This record gives sequence, C-alpha cells and structure tokens, in this order.
Amino acid sequence: MSILWLILGAVALYLLQGQIYGRFWDKGLWAGLEFEKKSAVEGEECHLLERVENRKALPLPMVKVKFQMSRNLAFTDEGDSAVTDQYYRNDILSLGPNQRIIRKIPFLCRARGYYRIRGLDLVGTDLFLSREMVREAEGGSTLYVYPRPAEGAELMTALRKLNGEILARRHMLEDPFEYRGIREYAPFDEMKSINWKATARMDDLMVNMRGHTSLQSVHIYVNLEDSGVWRRRELSELCIRIAARAAEELLGQGIRTAVYCNGRDILNGELMRIPAAAGEGQMEGINRSFARLDADRTVPFGEAFAKELENEERDTAVLVVSVERGSRFVGILDRLAGRGCDFTWFCPLLADMEAGVENPERLRFTRLCAEEMLDGT
Repeated sequence: MSILWLILGAVALYLLQGQIYGRFWDKGLWAGLEFEKKSAVEGEECHLLERVENRKALPLPMVKVKFQMSRNLAFTDEGDSAVTDQYYRNDILSLGPNQRIIRKIPFLCRARGYYRIRGLDLVGTDLFLSREMVREAEGGSTLYVYPRPAEGAELMTALRKLNGEILARRHMLEDPFEYRGIREYAPFDEMKSINWKATARMDDLMVNMRGHTSLQSVHIYVNLEDSGVWRRRELSELCIRIAARAAEELLGQGIRTAVYCNGRDILNGELMRIPAAAGEGQMEGINRSFARLDADRTVPFGEAFAKELENEERDTAVLVVSVERGSRFVGILDRLAGRGCDFTWFCPLLADMEAGVENPERLRFTRLCAEEMLDGT
C-alpha cells in the first residue's frame, strides 16, 4: 500500500510541477544578446555578450538560448552550433532562483558588413526535463565591421606618388576670382584669358593675371562592376579596401576627401555618396557606408555618376579604383582625359590576369599586385 501511495505522490508531484513550470517558467526570465563594441575592423576579434536572468524564486533546470547570425562572424567557441547559410547557435544554461549568468563569447570578424541580431528563442523545461516550452525574445544589437585598409609595397608607393602630385598642385591652380593685373599675351595663354578692353587700349594682346588657389578636394570613385566571365569577388572587396586606405592617407594630411561607389546600401538601397569633408568624423562616415555596401547590387558606373563626373572641376583630383576594364568604363575615363580632368586609375589584378588596357598613359592606369594585398586575408 505504501508503494502505491509513493507512486501516486510521485505522479501528483510530476503533474503539479508541470503545471507550475508551464505557467511560471518564463515569468521574470530575461535574456539579451549584445555586441561588446559598436564597430570593428575585418580580421579583428570581438565578443558577444549573452545575458540571461531568472528574476524569481523558481529554479530553471535547463534553459536553451537559440539564435542565428551571419556566418561571416566566426565564433571560436563553437558550442552547440551548426553553420549553413547562417550560423545557428544553441547555448544551454541552468539557472537557480534570482540568478544572472553573463557569457562573453569570442568571435572573429571575417568580412566587412553590417550585422544585426534580430532576436532569439528561449526554450525552458520542467524539473524532469520532460517538456519544452518556447518563448521569443527581442534582439536589436548591431555591429559595423569596417573594411581593413589594404596594405602592400606597390600600393603605398602608388599612394605616395599620388600624394606628391596632389601636394604639388595645392598651390598651382589658377583662381578665376582673384585678379592680379594684366600682362602681354604669351603663346601658352588661353584665348579666354585675353582682356579685350585692355587689348584695344594698349593696341596689343593683353591677358588677365590671376592669383592661385589650393586644391580643394580629392574624389575617390570605387567601381564594383565586373564584366568578366568569372566575377572575382575578392578583387571587388580589395577595391573597397584600397579606397579605405587612400581615404585614410588623404584625410590624415588634412585633404578634403569624398567617396563614391556604385554599390547599394543594404539599409536604404541608395548609392554611396559621401561629400567632401576633412573633419574628425569623415573617415568614420566612409567606413560605416563601406560596411553597409552590398557589392552584389551595383549600378553601371557611368549611369551612377554621370553628373558627378561631368561636374568635376580643376581644383579637384580624382582617384578611380576599379578592376573593370570593359570598353564602356574605359570610354568614361577617356572622356575625362579629353576634358583635361586630373585623375588616376588604380587597378588591382592577379598575376595571371591580362590588363588589356590600350593607351595606359592617357588613362593614368596603375596596375597593383592583388596577391600582395590579399596575402593573409
């Protein structure tokens, strides 16, 4: 008879605890995921903070925290996880009454991007682990992973040459608004500089003398088009990293820098257009835009920036970074050269790739060794 009562008591306890946990398991249960930092750089190790709190007297023998993230964030502590198109993680915890657990999970930022934790699932059990109960929790933490500025001897040599040309031009440009007087015409003078009133008065060709102004800004254009049979994604990413390095170097010298790219922003679908500036936040704004850039959604270069390219002034230097070498793109640069626009074309290529560029001097073509900059990425 005592065995029967023992069995009945066990059944009653089982049913009672099932009702209690079914009703109260998630009361006072809070969980959150948060990136330790708001921004990082490709290749940097960061941490994800996982917080779970049981704010009640009822213990929780097992709680599963399930969430998914981009596979570009590689967790070194794999835990109970699976990687397919996304990274799926399942952490198992046990919480006593009024207990808080904080885990610091390391991960490696393998690629630039804008990463979000949209939410997580909490799965609880009863005392006998015989029943699972699920509740969704809100996420909301975001992480910007900036492109790692490209490195390489060839690139730095090319940038030093570009910087030298820019610095040489900073006080050599004629200012059309600063009048310094008149002088006699010389064979190298342009017709538009002739002062016809003074010519009639002096009975000889006279030209206006202008003051000089400094170079106003450098505009960096990143072209992510690739009309080749096989698209080399790593080269498109390398173009972004080269542009990041160039912007960093120019801004470090106090030169106002603008950046344009024909890839779309993953948040608003707009093309990347960062106006020229040289303030403290300019590089941060450029990096954030690069992080949100979708390299797979591009607009033809000429269509994207026809207006900007037509309006480039003499007081602006232009740097174009592009692997694309098709006739349409080359034609755009050829027209720039015909208008006398001061520009330079950086083109990162692998050793086995043919440049296939006619008249590279006119197009200011600079080939860069892609292997040197991709080494170690």
